[in-house]
Amino acid sequence: MSTFIPAKYRKVVYGIFAFIGLCLGAAQVGFASAGSDQPVWLTVAFAVFGFVSTGVGYVAASNTPAHDPGA
Repeated sequence: MSTFIPAKYRKVVYGIFAFIGLCLGAAQVGFASAGSDQPVWLTVAFAVFGFVSTGVGYVAASNTPAHDPGA
């Protein structure tokens, strides 16, 4: 099986990706709770994040075993 991201880096990459999503979500909630308009940079960031998440999800799915090797 070819690996796009080596196993030792995947956990870090997925963690960073999740942290970015958390930060974007927190920013959006903050603007919404303040009753102000969402800035353009946040709209663009969410669009890019959504697009990139497809690739991240593909890498994660392709590196998940189909069965439990210990079973």
